[in-house]
Amino acid sequence: MKKLSRLKYLAATLCAVGSFAPVMAQAKPLYHLVQTIPLGGGVKWDYLHFDAPSDRLYVSHGTEVTVVDAKTDRVIGALKNLPGSHGIAIAPATGDVYADSAANRVAVAFNPQTFAPIASAPVVLDADGMAYDPADREIFVTGGDGNAITPVNPATNKAAPDIALGGSPEFLAADGAGSLFVNITDEDQIVRINAATDKIVARWDLGACHGPKGLAIDPAANLLFSSCANGQMAVVNDQNGAVVTRLAIGKGTDAAGFDPVRHRAFSSNGDGTLTVISDAPGHVAVLGIVKTEPGARTMAVDPASGRVFLVTATVTGRAPPKKAGGAPHYTFAPGSLKLLVYAP
Repeated sequence: MKKLSRLKYLAATLCAVGSFAPVMAQAKPLYHLVQTIPLGGGVKWDYLHFDAPSDRLYVSHGTEVTVVDAKTDRVIGALKNLPGSHGIAIAPATGDVYADSAANRVAVAFNPQTFAPIASAPVVLDADGMAYDPADREIFVTGGDGNAITPVNPATNKAAPDIALGGSPEFLAADGAGSLFVNITDEDQIVRINAATDKIVARWDLGACHGPKGLAIDPAANLLFSSCANGQMAVVNDQNGAVVTRLAIGKGTDAAGFDPVRHRAFSSNGDGTLTVISDAPGHVAVLGIVKTEPGARTMAVDPASGRVFLVTATVTGRAPPKKAGGAPHYTFAPGSLKLLVYAP
């Protein structure tokens, strides 16, 4: 090949590579935003709960829980008069919706059709996360400042004595076989409770995973996913407490989720990211990071569609993190609360 021909060939090759390279770099996102739903009301929010049988999403914020029909992506009502609203749980036998009020120290049962309150039970100080245990058929309410958890029987709406936890609980998860797992955020631990006896049967250290917040479970694989405030997720064997692996997540996590259909776990992070984790048999690893919006730190998952729900509001200010390594502290415009819906 002559020298000039070689130069032309090289130039043509570089042009072809240059035009093709951007296409190669544009991988499809794991999830994309498909809907933004204005919610209004207070911009102090906490847990989301998706109820698969009714196709409804419940969003706790301020003094109420907003109810969204996930089939139509429309707000259809609210559970009212819940100062210090945090957790939500559903009693499957009746469909009654339970939400707690930290200010009033009660868990309130609501009619799922009218959203009117029908009963209440006293619960632990600083009521926070809630979960239903299908094996024991009870609802459990954690209390951060109370350092305990309250069992509530939805058949009678009576509360059993609090279970002392030896530290401040965050979220909790049930395996469906009689065990309840609770993050103890100030001790960097998970405790395992026998739901039938209301006794702690194990206490597991999370090591370098500090400040556990969100907790999700894959009962089929016997794995717990605990998202921690220092940007790590501990993946824990729910039988013996062994830390299977630790994964890097975003900053400012306040919730974890699990999709049993697609074998994926998640950490929603206040820094405006969603960490997506593969839960394939024998291979637990970070699949990727989805960019969301600042403040979107809590989440829920619809396992049928795979959609991920997040909540945030319009940011009006930003301050440095309150703790080293945390997410920035945001301020939000009043009345700007919104639901973000991401699809795989």
